[in-house]
Amino acid sequence: MLAVLLVLSVPGIASSTDLFDPTTADASWDDTSPVTQDLDGLPVWDRVERLVDPDTVLFRQEDFAPGWSWDDDSVVSPHVATAFGTSTPHSGTVLLHFAPGWALADHPYPVVLLPGAGASATGVLPPLARHLAAEGHAVFAVTFAHPHGDAFQQAEQLANAIARGREVTGAEQLDLLGHSKGGIAAAVYLSHRADLDWDGGDRAAAYGSRGTPYRGDVRRCVFSGSPLGGVDTAFRWTSAHMATGHGSDPLTPSPWTTFYPYTTVNLLVFEDLTAVDLWPDGGDPFPGQAQLLARWDGLYPLPGDDLLLGPYALQQDWWTTYHGGLGFYSYAPGIDDAVESTGGLLDTLDGAGIDPAVEIAVLAGTNPLIWIDGREILVDVFGEFLTDFLGQGSAFYAGFLADVLAPRFPGFELTDDEEFGVSEGALMFGEISGQSDGVVFTQSALAYTGLTARGAAVLDTRTVDLAHMDLLFAGEEMGQFLLDQGEADPDELRHLRALGQRYLEEDTFSWYAEMLAHEGDDDDDTTGDDDTTGDDDTTGDDDTTGDDDDGEPSDDDDPWSGGCECDHGTAVRSPMVLLVSLVLLAVLRRGRS
Repeated sequence: MLAVLLVLSVPGIASSTDLFDPTTADASWDDTSPVTQDLDGLPVWDRVERLVDPDTVLFRQEDFAPGWSWDDDSVVSPHVATAFGTSTPHSGTVLLHFAPGWALADHPYPVVLLPGAGASATGVLPPLARHLAAEGHAVFAVTFAHPHGDAFQQAEQLANAIARGREVTGAEQLDLLGHSKGGIAAAVYLSHRADLDWDGGDRAAAYGSRGTPYRGDVRRCVFSGSPLGGVDTAFRWTSAHMATGHGSDPLTPSPWTTFYPYTTVNLLVFEDLTAVDLWPDGGDPFPGQAQLLARWDGLYPLPGDDLLLGPYALQQDWWTTYHGGLGFYSYAPGIDDAVESTGGLLDTLDGAGIDPAVEIAVLAGTNPLIWIDGREILVDVFGEFLTDFLGQGSAFYAGFLADVLAPRFPGFELTDDEEFGVSEGALMFGEISGQSDGVVFTQSALAYTGLTARGAAVLDTRTVDLAHMDLLFAGEEMGQFLLDQGEADPDELRHLRALGQRYLEEDTFSWYAEMLAHEGDDDDDTTGDDDTTGDDDTTGDDDTTGDDDDGEPSDDDDPWSGGCECDHGTAVRSPMVLLVSLVLLAVLRRGRS
């Protein structure tokens, strides 16, 4: 592998911050190391590198909330702590994962994949990485140091990852695919220029003075479920914050700065939540979440003000949480105060526009059903009430669908298998106060007009009948696997049949491949086709080289290469399918590492 890197390295490629060196990794692991494998020892990556940017003006040690540090033994972050060297790494470090086949790829534009909040590349990106590798791309994926870290630091680490990717492949430009919050980091880098005044406090000031202006090194960027228009989830849905107030690890950032366990009748007994809230004072473990805040109550009423939501409307202190004030159990400064104190990034993005030479594509989900072990996560919050609610029969859900969901989710249907999943707690409705993918409002994910303010072309916008995390897994192989699992065990897993069928129908993997196809491919007709889904008939077969032609063997020749040179039969697919099945059954188990 070292020989391959030396042959492919290109002297003189621009670095990011002045101190970052794209020619050398701080540490690396090849495909024989557990760091490149999943928890069962199955190969996932061809190589993993730890990159370090020593700029102490821009990068800092960020706070980690209880329960949000990296865990080597978690299926959503296997070996991540080992690769970083700590479970709470400094944000000057980033992991770059090399998908099998990267050195032999024939597509001229490598791809960098960016995970969303709370996720590592190994936890959620291998299936997509392997699919794109099979299309001929050299594929890299990033794991940021902090699962909810500052978007400015993550944007700079993306610039570092791009510089490293160019270094090892020789490519002049790369493509980006950012899921959820990962798309925000991409948008920040693609928008950044020397004369742009970022709003957002000292982090924004540090990025403005030290961050790398966009260097023209990205051809296309795909935004997948990215909250381009922001989120107000923590302020909108408040019940889970009761558990945080009582000492549980936070499921979400707290919009409450103070919790009163004996109610605000007794103001002398309280819990200080500033170490896990959305403000920088007293601890700042969710800076990236704070940067994404935006009000949506003008379009979608708050759950507490929407009695049609039934049990979902029972949100503790919902009015004072959103608007600020002293509630029955809490004190909250309110969302406007949080945006003023920690926000500004989205406003700058909305007016800045990304570089006009970059082409973008936008994907949004419209299905609110989250595949999660709801009983395990939320029973402590709702008590037995949740069990009673989850145990409702088909008549209840039929009425709930007709009266509540149908006006908010046009075309949404709840199958018999999904009714079973909801009643068993294997499925839960996520964000239902307005059309969403269960996490991000659909309109937020489609709010890309600010990105095109300077003339960037939109290849396509697409909405799909999928939930937030499903956007990363919907392909033919995984769809068939889930169908088979549901058929094999209908008593316990019948809900997987509905998900499998949806994966087959929506097939985001093929759409991603189409968006990232090369103009030289005969079947690529997507350029400029805004608001069309297009036909997925691209092969990704490009005759441009840039691959490994040094004549020396590399670990891309193993049976797990996943690129154009490997056999894609059952023997190759099985461990990937196992990995994805574990992720689907566990990554949403607790939306965090």
